[in-house]
Amino acid sequence: MSPIIVKFTPRSTGRVELAVDVMTADRLSFESVLFKLDTGSEFTTLSNKDLAQLGYTDAFLQTCKVYGKASSAAGNVDLQYIDNVSLKFGDREIQGCRVFFALGSQLHSLFGSDILRYFNYSVNYDAGEFQMNLAAKAPKLAHGEPQLHIYSLNQTDGDGTTH
Repeated sequence: MSPIIVKFTPRSTGRVELAVDVMTADRLSFESVLFKLDTGSEFTTLSNKDLAQLGYTDAFLQTCKVYGKASSAAGNVDLQYIDNVSLKFGDREIQGCRVFFALGSQLHSLFGSDILRYFNYSVNYDAGEFQMNLAAKAPKLAHGEPQLHIYSLNQTDGDGTTH
């Protein structure tokens, strides 16, 4: 499988911001979300603003499971999650992602190591390119942690399913 390449505009701060298409709450379409690449973050997160843009209602979000407490600038917050989120990078779709959020917090949308560990990745700041290649060995998963599935769109699997 060829690498996933995401173009970005290099920032003077060295921060990498990636535009990633995320499946909307109604699972009918994708919306672009600007994630900050954060290899030191354990979790991939969505901001409250981006959750609203994707169509997630406060009523639904309040029913999501709590993962645990997280420290933020405003103090400790409940870190909750949504399973089975799909992310799209051009002609590639990653299905089965778990994304985290904290209602009422200033948490940013971050692309973290929970998804990155499936890949060998590199950042070319001069070219403004972030590249991910599927790792040869799948990561070990904790109990209850979802397994990601990566597809090339318009590709047919062995069972006849077209993505």
